[in-house]
Amino acid sequence: APPAAPKTNIASSRVTESWKEDLTIEEKWATRPNKIAREFIKAQTGTNPQFDVKMALQKSVKEPEYALRDVEIRDGLWQIMDSMDQLTKNYFGYHIEQPNGMLPASYFEHFPAETAKIIGCVASGGPTGVHGWNDLFVDEPKRCALVAAIIGNVIVEQVFQHMLFGGNEKDIQAMIQLQRDHKDEDGFERNRYYASCIRSTLKPADSKHFQLPTNLSNHVNYIVAAIYKHILPFEQPYTRSDSGPPRPFLVRDIHDIVVQAALLSISMRLDPHTVYYFEPMFKEDTFTASRMECFNQKQMELQNPRQNCKDEQLTPEEIVRRSKISEKEKKRAKNDDPLTQIAIMDSVTAYRLGGWEMPSSTLEKQQFEKPEWARKGVRARMLTHGWVYCRWGRARRFKDGKTDDRADAHGDQWKDGFKEFTDVDGVIDWLGMER
Repeated sequence: APPAAPKTNIASSRVTESWKEDLTIEEKWATRPNKIAREFIKAQTGTNPQFDVKMALQKSVKEPEYALRDVEIRDGLWQIMDSMDQLTKNYFGYHIEQPNGMLPASYFEHFPAETAKIIGCVASGGPTGVHGWNDLFVDEPKRCALVAAIIGNVIVEQVFQHMLFGGNEKDIQAMIQLQRDHKDEDGFERNRYYASCIRSTLKPADSKHFQLPTNLSNHVNYIVAAIYKHILPFEQPYTRSDSGPPRPFLVRDIHDIVVQAALLSISMRLDPHTVYYFEPMFKEDTFTASRMECFNQKQMELQNPRQNCKDEQLTPEEIVRRSKISEKEKKRAKNDDPLTQIAIMDSVTAYRLGGWEMPSSTLEKQQFEKPEWARKGVRARMLTHGWVYCRWGRARRFKDGKTDDRADAHGDQWKDGFKEFTDVDGVIDWLGMER
C-alpha cells in the first residue's frame, strides 16, 4: 500500500483572540471577518440547532443575499486556483538537466493530439523560435504554469460552462429543449428558465434538501481521467532528477479540484438572477492589472526593463542576467511591454438585471430599493481576475493575415521568430489532422 499522504493543518491564532472593547458590528466585519463568521457558525452548531446562520449573516452584514454569494463563489474559485498552484508545484516542480535548453523529440511524442492542441492554444513560445517552446517545458515555473493552464482550460470548458454538470441524458435534453423554446428571449430570462429546471430536478417537491445530479460521480471521474491523460506526459520519469509524491496522490488531488469545481458550477447554475461570464484570456495579449493576475509577478517586477534597481534589491540570478545585457539591448527593452505568454484561467464576472437591491433581498424573493428598478440597467461585478503567466517583450505582429515581425524590434530575444507548437520536433500536427 502507498504511504499515507502528508497532511497540513492550518490554524489562525487570531481566531481565538478576544474582541477589543466597544467595537461595532461593522468594525468587527471590517477588521476580523473570519472570527465573526466562525462565531455565527458556532452558534448554529451549539446550543441552538434551529439557528439560521445564513439569515443571521445576511442580517449582520446588511447586504442582499447575492453579495454573500459573490464572496462565496469568489473564494471557491480562489481555492481552486490555489489547489491548482499547489498541485503543479508538488508534482511538476522538478529540475531538468538540459544544458542547451532543448528536449529530444521523443519527449514531445508522448503528448496526444488533444493535449498538443490545448498547449498550442493557451501558450506562446515567444520570438525565440522552437527554443521558446522547449523552455516552457524545461523551466520549472513555466512548466508549472503550463500544467495549470491545461487544468484550467479543461475545468472552465468542461465543468463551469456545462449547462448541468453531472446531469443524466434526460436532464441535459430538458435543458437543450429550453434553449430551443426560448432562443429568442433575453439571456437573463433564459437563465431563469434554466435555474428553475435545475431546481426542479435537484430538489423534488417531496424533499426539503437539494440532491446531487445522478450522474455526478461518473462525470467527475471522466474529467479527472481527461486531465490526468493531458498532464501525464509531463510526469515522464526519465526527465526527473528528484522524486515527488507517489502518482496515486496526483489522481486524488485532481479529483479534489474537479469535485470542488463541479459543486461550484452547480451552485452557480442554481442562481436564477445571475449570469456568470468567463471572460477568456489570450496569449500574446498586453497584461492589464485591472482584469488579470500575474502568475510570476515577482519575476516580472524584478525583470522590469524600465526600472533601474540597485544590486541589493535584486536576486543573485537577476544580477547575473542583467550583467549579460548590452547597453543597446537595455535601451531597446525600455519600450517592451508586459505580455501574456500562458493563459491559465479565465476571469469571472457576475451580471445581474436591474438596480440596487435591498439588504433583505434573497434568491427566492428579490426586493429592489425602488420597484421601477427591477428591470432598469445591468449590474456587473468582477469576481476573479484572469490568471496568466507573463513575459517582457513585443507582441506578435500581423499584416493582411500574415506575420509581420521585425527581428530588430525584439532584440536579443529573437531566435528564428515566432513558431507554432507543431513546429517543434516530435509534436503531433493536430491542426493538420483537423483539416
